[in-house]
Amino acid sequence: MNNMDEEAPGHTGDKQEDPRGPGYNEGNLAAAPAARPRFRPAHFILIGGLIALIVIFAVKPATTPTAIGQMPKFNLIKIAGGELKSEDLKGNVAVIDFWASWCTPCKIEIPQYNKVVASMAGKDFQMIGYAVDSGTIDEVRKSAQELGIQYPVVMATDEVTEKFGNYRGLPTTFIIGKNGKIYKKYEGTSADKVAQIAKDVEALLAVPYTEPIAQLER
Repeated sequence: MNNMDEEAPGHTGDKQEDPRGPGYNEGNLAAAPAARPRFRPAHFILIGGLIALIVIFAVKPATTPTAIGQMPKFNLIKIAGGELKSEDLKGNVAVIDFWASWCTPCKIEIPQYNKVVASMAGKDFQMIGYAVDSGTIDEVRKSAQELGIQYPVVMATDEVTEKFGNYRGLPTTFIIGKNGKIYKKYEGTSADKVAQIAKDVEALLAVPYTEPIAQLER
């Protein structure tokens, strides 16, 4: 009987040397680093240009409103008592709305203006109702109460109406800047008119205002 250990079928007893050399272990292998892309100067110029365009569009300043006229000087009677002078509006953005007690579109806009006035509380803003062809001051006062107007109402005069350029129909609404200049004039009404006026007011509120030196020295 042979004393030699029998070898397992298909295997040899001798350890074969790994042709890839001693110490080779697949678990110790790391993937070879991928080749880094080569950037050329042209690439950096292109990337820099794209970044510059993004910055330009991101910081593009808002368009400054353009005036279309000057608010006339006036001294008008308020139905609640006292007077309203044009100088009283300086430093404030103002909406002056030409309306009449018999004007149906005017009446529809009034609740919307009340909301605008409420939303502008604490800001340099004035809403003025300019009552035209609506009877005596007592009659206008009664109409204003019935309509629930929550902002000052003044009695129109022919002279001041003419200085504003008159009107072709009602309502006619003027947007006045802090500097006393007219920036917009709306004739008639539309579904989004008051909402657009609110945006106009916000844009003008953002415009810095410096009181003229002549007034400061008084």
